[in-house]
Amino acid sequence: MDEIDKTIKEVEETMARFTAIEEKGKEKILHYFDRIHNHLFTFNNLMIAGFFTLSQLKVNVPVWMIIIPLINLWFLIYVEYRMMEKSRFESNIMSQPKSKLDKYGKSINRTTLISLLSIIASLVVTIVFLCLLFRM
Repeated sequence: MDEIDKTIKEVEETMARFTAIEEKGKEKILHYFDRIHNHLFTFNNLMIAGFFTLSQLKVNVPVWMIIIPLINLWFLIYVEYRMMEKSRFESNIMSQPKSKLDKYGKSINRTTLISLLSIIASLVVTIVFLCLLFRM
Protein backbone atom coordinates (compact mmCIF):
# COMPACT_ATOMS: atom_id res chain seq x y z
CA MET A 1 0.00 0.00 0.00
CA ASP A 2 2.90 2.32 0.74
CA GLU A 3 4.19 1.99 -2.82
CA ILE A 4 0.76 2.85 -4.24
CA ASP A 5 0.62 6.01 -2.10
CA LYS A 6 4.11 6.94 -3.30
CA THR A 7 3.08 6.42 -6.93
CA ILE A 8 -0.09 8.47 -6.47
CA LYS A 9 1.94 11.26 -4.87
CA GLU A 10 4.42 11.21 -7.78
CA VAL A 11 1.56 11.38 -10.30
CA GLU A 12 0.00 14.31 -8.42
CA GLU A 13 3.36 16.14 -8.32
CA THR A 14 3.87 15.52 -12.03
CA MET A 15 0.38 16.81 -12.79
CA ALA A 16 1.03 19.92 -10.68
CA ARG A 17 4.27 20.56 -12.61
CA PHE A 18 2.46 20.09 -15.93
CA THR A 19 -0.25 22.51 -14.80
CA ALA A 20 2.41 25.10 -13.90
CA ILE A 21 4.13 24.57 -17.25
CA GLU A 22 0.79 24.97 -19.01
CA GLU A 23 0.10 28.28 -17.22
CA LYS A 24 3.56 29.60 -18.08
CA GLY A 25 3.00 28.54 -21.69
CA LYS A 26 -0.25 30.51 -21.84
CA GLU A 27 1.52 33.59 -20.47
CA LYS A 28 4.32 33.21 -23.02
CA ILE A 29 1.82 33.05 -25.89
CA LEU A 30 0.55 36.51 -25.04
CA HIS A 31 4.11 37.74 -24.50
CA TYR A 32 5.23 36.58 -27.95
CA PHE A 33 2.02 37.85 -29.52
CA ASP A 34 2.81 41.29 -28.10
CA ARG A 35 6.43 41.11 -29.26
CA ILE A 36 5.45 40.17 -32.81
CA HIS A 37 2.95 43.00 -33.00
CA ASN A 38 5.39 45.52 -31.53
CA HIS A 39 7.84 44.57 -34.28
CA LEU A 40 5.09 44.85 -36.89
CA PHE A 41 4.20 48.34 -35.63
CA THR A 42 7.82 49.43 -35.78
CA PHE A 43 8.32 47.93 -39.21
CA ASN A 44 5.11 49.48 -40.49
CA ASN A 45 6.27 52.91 -39.29
CA LEU A 46 9.45 52.38 -41.30
CA MET A 47 7.30 51.50 -44.30
CA ILE A 48 5.32 54.74 -43.89
CA ALA A 49 8.58 56.70 -43.91
CA GLY A 50 9.82 54.63 -46.84
CA PHE A 51 6.70 55.23 -48.94
CA PHE A 52 6.83 58.93 -48.18
CA THR A 53 10.52 59.07 -49.11
CA LEU A 54 9.90 57.19 -52.36
CA SER A 55 7.12 59.57 -53.30
CA GLN A 56 9.45 62.53 -52.76
CA LEU A 57 12.45 61.03 -54.55
CA LYS A 58 10.71 59.52 -57.52
CA VAL A 59 8.34 61.41 -59.76
CA ASN A 60 6.21 58.43 -60.84
CA VAL A 61 5.41 57.26 -57.27
CA PRO A 62 2.36 59.25 -56.16
CA VAL A 63 2.12 60.56 -52.60
CA TRP A 64 -1.27 58.89 -52.15
CA MET A 65 0.48 55.50 -52.09
CA ILE A 66 1.40 56.27 -48.49
CA ILE A 67 -2.16 55.14 -47.77
CA ILE A 68 -1.01 51.50 -48.19
CA PRO A 69 1.05 51.35 -44.98
CA LEU A 70 -1.45 53.65 -43.24
CA ILE A 71 -4.25 51.15 -43.87
CA ASN A 72 -1.98 48.44 -42.50
CA LEU A 73 -1.31 50.61 -39.44
CA TRP A 74 -5.03 50.92 -38.77
CA PHE A 75 -5.36 47.17 -39.18
CA LEU A 76 -2.60 46.62 -36.60
CA ILE A 77 -4.34 49.03 -34.22
CA TYR A 78 -7.56 47.04 -34.67
CA VAL A 79 -5.73 43.84 -33.66
CA GLU A 80 -4.37 45.59 -30.57
CA TYR A 81 -7.89 46.79 -29.73
CA ARG A 82 -9.17 43.21 -29.92
CA MET A 83 -6.37 42.10 -27.60
CA MET A 84 -7.30 44.86 -25.15
CA GLU A 85 -10.92 43.67 -25.19
CA LYS A 86 -9.72 40.11 -24.61
CA SER A 87 -7.73 41.22 -21.56
CA ARG A 88 -10.67 43.25 -20.28
CA PHE A 89 -12.91 40.19 -20.52
CA GLU A 90 -10.32 37.98 -18.82
CA SER A 91 -9.93 40.42 -15.93
CA ASN A 92 -13.59 39.78 -15.11
CA ILE A 93 -13.87 36.17 -16.31
CA MET A 94 -15.21 34.65 -13.07
CA SER A 95 -18.38 36.75 -13.22
CA GLN A 96 -19.12 36.13 -16.91
CA PRO A 97 -22.14 34.00 -17.92
CA LYS A 98 -21.54 30.79 -19.87
CA SER A 99 -22.96 32.29 -23.06
CA LYS A 100 -20.29 34.98 -23.00
CA LEU A 101 -17.57 32.39 -22.30
CA ASP A 102 -18.56 30.48 -25.45
CA LYS A 103 -18.53 33.70 -27.46
CA TYR A 104 -15.14 34.55 -25.94
CA GLY A 105 -13.64 31.28 -27.19
CA LYS A 106 -14.79 32.00 -30.73
CA SER A 107 -13.47 35.55 -30.45
CA ILE A 108 -10.01 34.29 -29.52
CA ASN A 109 -9.92 32.11 -32.62
CA ARG A 110 -10.93 35.07 -34.80
CA THR A 111 -8.31 37.28 -33.15
CA THR A 112 -5.63 34.69 -33.90
CA LEU A 113 -6.71 34.59 -37.53
CA ILE A 114 -6.77 38.40 -37.72
CA SER A 115 -3.28 38.45 -36.21
CA LEU A 116 -2.06 36.12 -38.95
CA LEU A 117 -3.71 38.36 -41.53
CA SER A 118 -1.88 41.37 -40.08
CA ILE A 119 1.43 39.58 -40.59
CA ILE A 120 0.45 38.76 -44.18
CA ALA A 121 -0.71 42.35 -44.76
CA SER A 122 2.64 43.63 -43.50
CA LEU A 123 4.36 41.27 -45.92
CA VAL A 124 2.21 42.62 -48.78
CA VAL A 125 3.11 46.21 -47.83
CA THR A 126 6.78 45.22 -47.89
CA ILE A 127 6.45 43.60 -51.31
CA VAL A 128 4.71 46.68 -52.73
CA PHE A 129 7.44 48.89 -51.27
CA LEU A 130 10.21 46.73 -52.71
CA CYS A 131 8.54 46.68 -56.14
CA LEU A 132 8.35 50.48 -56.12
CA LEU A 133 11.93 50.75 -54.89
CA PHE A 134 13.35 48.46 -57.55
CA ARG A 135 11.39 50.20 -60.31
CA MET A 136 13.51 53.29 -59.67
